[in-house]
This record gives sequence, C-alpha cells and structure tokens, in this order.
Amino acid sequence: MLLGLGWVLRRGQVGFGSTTMDFSTATQDLVAHELRQTALEATQSVSTWQVLGKAHPSSTSFGFFVGYNVPWESLILGVEANYNRTNFLGTAPVTPLLLTTSDGSHVDNVNLTGTASMRITDILTLRGRAGWEVGNLLPYVTVGVAVGRADLARTATVVGQQDPTPAPDPLACDPAAAPPCIPFAYSEADKRTGAFLFGWALGGGLEVMVMPHVFLRAEYEAVAFSPIWNITAIVQTGRVGMGYKF
Repeated sequence: MLLGLGWVLRRGQVGFGSTTMDFSTATQDLVAHELRQTALEATQSVSTWQVLGKAHPSSTSFGFFVGYNVPWESLILGVEANYNRTNFLGTAPVTPLLLTTSDGSHVDNVNLTGTASMRITDILTLRGRAGWEVGNLLPYVTVGVAVGRADLARTATVVGQQDPTPAPDPLACDPAAAPPCIPFAYSEADKRTGAFLFGWALGGGLEVMVMPHVFLRAEYEAVAFSPIWNITAIVQTGRVGMGYKF
C-alpha cells in the first residue's frame, strides 16, 4: 500500500493559474444609493446600466498542504488543507454610458461611469479526496470549500443635466432656460483590504511514489468564490509539488 494510510505533509508546491473576475454589476448598489430619492432611478433604473466588464488576470502561486489518507483496498479516501499564496490582480474594463432619457416629467442627460479592481492574495481550501491506487500511481478527485483574501476597490459616478439646454450648447446648462436646466453630480467609492471570500473548490490530479515515503503530484483545481460587492471570481490553477508520507 504505497499511497494509503497515514499523514501527508507536502514540503512545497508551485503553480500557475488564471482568473475570471466579473465586475459587470459592481457599481449597481452604489448608483442605486446615489439616486435612491430620484425619479430618474425610479423610472429608468440607472443602477442596472452596465459600464464595467470582465478581467482575466493570471498569476503564479506557491504554498503547501497537510492531509490524512485512509485505504479501503485500492480505494484511498482522505482529507486535506491546501494553502496557496497568489497575486491575481484584475482591473475592470470601463465603457462609460452617455444617454438622454426621461424620468416622466423631465428630460435628462446622464453620464454614468465607474471603476473596480480586485487583488486575490491568499487561497485556502479544505477538501475531501478520493483516489484509486494502481501500483505506484494514485489518480484522484477532490471537492471542498474555499476561503480567500482579497483587496477590493470600486467607484461609481453619475453626472448630467435635468432639462438640458437645447443645441447648440447643451452642456452649458442655462438655468434661465424654460424649463430651467439643473446640473447634477453624484459619486461614491468603496475600498477594502484583506476582505474574506468564501466559495467551493473542485479538482483532480495524479500522485506518483518515487521513494518509499516521497511522492510527486500534479493537479488541477477550480475555485469559485461567492459574490462580494457583486463581484465574482473563478480561479483555475495547475500545480506541481512534492510530498512526504509517514
């Protein structure tokens, strides 16, 4: 039983991964708060207008894991904790919106824009493992929960004119016009350092015993985090490492 019963301590692991960060609704609650008492939000739902997109940062990672295996003939069951230090930094692409719309009794020029970023620095997974031992090989699958840490920042800005001055200079916003042109401007920002993320993890890999107590491993893992500030992140990582079983 080469890869069966016993504690396993990985001496080290390195990997490379990519992330899909979806910022498309990151400004939604900020804009809704800014315009909460306006007819413009009530009639046109400006907060749902999408100005941010998705980012796909990549990063190397390094870390370690500890676990415990129990054999059932060739079936190997186990649990393990897996930690990795990362640097996934994503900045949302921005497409500002400049629209002319109506709030029922007034015409409005509305310019909506925003920013958002996320930097994932740490990922810890607690997962169950099931594998099938074939000689000195152990292919396996994993499933579990994930905890991460990230730095986040976002802004949302809404500026415009109610009943804008007609051409040729609609941006002048003449208050003496009839009806009077009224400029407006709203802006909010949020920033958090070391925010906790929670989600699930799914993966699989292959271990090879190269010495009586030493093995090598190659694996793939996908981690999906629940939304924070309406930002979602899915991290996919390939890793290689070496471990010691005793």
